[in-house]
Amino acid sequence: MGMVFAAGHAAAGITDTRTARAPADTIAKSADSSATAPPDSVGRMSTPSLVGTIDRNLSGAFVRTREDLHWIDFRSLGDILETFPGAFTRNQHGEGLYHQITFDGSDWRGIAFMSNGRSLNDPATGIYNMYLFTPEYADRVEVVTGPRAFLYGFNAAGGAVNLVTKNYNSNKPFTKLDYSEGAYGYAFADGTFSQNISRRVNVTFGFQHQAADGRFANSAYDGWISRAKIRTAVSPNLNIILAHTYAGTQTGLNGGIDLAASGSAFAFDKNQAVVRNSDAYEKNSRHDAELSLVGTMFSDTASVSTLTLYYSHSLREYRDEENRPAPNGISIRSDHVSSWMGGLFTQNFDTEFLRLLFGASVELRQVEGSPNLGRHRNVAGGAWLKEEAIVGGNLTIAAYGRIDGYRRQTFVGVGGDATLRLNTTISLFGGMSTSRRVPNYQELFWQDSTVTNPGGVSAEVHRVVEAGVSLDMGDAGRIRFAAFHRTVADPIVTAPTGRANTPFPSFSIGNGAALSFNGINARVDLRLWYLALEGTAEYIGRRQGGGALDDTPKFWAHGGIYFRHSFLRGSLELKAGVEGKFMLSHTGLAFNPEAVAYVPSPGPPLGTSGTVDFSLIAHIGDAYIHFIWENLPAMQYYGIPFAPAGERALRFGIAWEFLN
Repeated sequence: MGMVFAAGHAAAGITDTRTARAPADTIAKSADSSATAPPDSVGRMSTPSLVGTIDRNLSGAFVRTREDLHWIDFRSLGDILETFPGAFTRNQHGEGLYHQITFDGSDWRGIAFMSNGRSLNDPATGIYNMYLFTPEYADRVEVVTGPRAFLYGFNAAGGAVNLVTKNYNSNKPFTKLDYSEGAYGYAFADGTFSQNISRRVNVTFGFQHQAADGRFANSAYDGWISRAKIRTAVSPNLNIILAHTYAGTQTGLNGGIDLAASGSAFAFDKNQAVVRNSDAYEKNSRHDAELSLVGTMFSDTASVSTLTLYYSHSLREYRDEENRPAPNGISIRSDHVSSWMGGLFTQNFDTEFLRLLFGASVELRQVEGSPNLGRHRNVAGGAWLKEEAIVGGNLTIAAYGRIDGYRRQTFVGVGGDATLRLNTTISLFGGMSTSRRVPNYQELFWQDSTVTNPGGVSAEVHRVVEAGVSLDMGDAGRIRFAAFHRTVADPIVTAPTGRANTPFPSFSIGNGAALSFNGINARVDLRLWYLALEGTAEYIGRRQGGGALDDTPKFWAHGGIYFRHSFLRGSLELKAGVEGKFMLSHTGLAFNPEAVAYVPSPGPPLGTSGTVDFSLIAHIGDAYIHFIWENLPAMQYYGIPFAPAGERALRFGIAWEFLN
């Protein structure tokens, strides 16, 4: 739900078999298999498990299932990703805005977003707006960081995020409705319907609408997402899946508060604060279509072959108009049209001692028209291979590599890692890799009134080393610690230029001096008696050319402590507690909405900050009810320069599943 849900130990992918409820399609399946039930006129299709996954053997710390999502506090995909180890979000505290996710210091330009393994990043900017995906559609959210990340996506040197969409088997009509509302006109609604319409065909469709009036001038948001999927079982060994998603949004882009005009005393006052731009806004219209053939051709249901053909089209209309209440003297009408299409093939073979994964892809990337980019058309092709050997039952050794061809250049990445299980609880892990991050079209060609781009940008070279320990304590939970070191040669950086008379921060694009990151992160999910303790934390030091960088906090933490228990023989499950965020002082990065880029902030630093929310979630029968009291201590702080965090406010919502 684009609403709110908190997580106990389930957030780490651990299922509490004492209280967890089966998904609706599993309930229907159980009913169908009952010995006393009458024969069903509509037979159940056979669909391979984990269709669309990028790795069937991911650690539970890097997977969130559909059941986990019911208990995570989120409004968008970015809030879900914050629950993964090493994740930090630059939050603009407004619906529909471009929140930037980073993993272990690597920002969104080096993070590949995928749906069922195929790319979602817009080639024009190289990034993905996390408000364009509805979490209700997710069956599984997968994240890969560290040495392996580059393997799973073009330009995934910093991380890979894969959104596995749901495949219902619904002999009986299945419907789910979600609704949530909050302060400043925030409203969220989502609906899903699924039905097997014959012995071999399932139809699923849904919608999402999310809107907000916004706290400050020019911060309103209105977004619609529709989704549809038709799946047919041609034979017991072959499924054909056709899916389409459409997203249409309109977002006010005020650029944050103008401190010089507002004064720091009124920056959090919605009636007196002055925004940087009261005229700018954008409209997005995006289509994503996929045709997938999924089969088990080798008489092993764990060895799945997938061929996916896909097409995406994106229209971004950026406007800075003079017909608004407070015109700024700037008139811009920019339409950016991009598209990408391709094919993706993956094959895995799993045996008792070996796990093999192979993949290959080819993609045509286009900027069909843009006043800031021009027109571009290039083909990118890649192939990757991972092999894991299980030695003696306790040691797993993996080697992997990827090769990509793009713009008449070849890019190679290689790596390896190992995991040693000392006993049933403690495991040690470590690995290293080297890979490339290729510049996107924006970094190569973008120019506007705020951007200087001399061209000639070359690919980054990433070298990563990671080592750590994990403790898996069964029903009691999981703890994971990891230390990492990353160097980036020829990093592509944005440098402030201080150009006058621009509505947003001006900057230049080019390769800079080498970067180095050193840090340690932790993920904790514990269940102690009726208490659930969960959270992530990271300490990181970043340096460039011998000097320390302070645009990212050296330490941040996100988590909560909750009471969690089941009552009435499992008919009521309750989770209530406090959750919060904390970060040290840092300069932050300012956002330029016209160029869709985060750049170093020339203003004063952001102080040490934090906030606490009260969260209550109840699972009653087939419904989840949530109540969130946001920013309980009414803390005033900025997410980025200078986007004020929300006031103390209430949110309430419900998600309800129906059979028949």
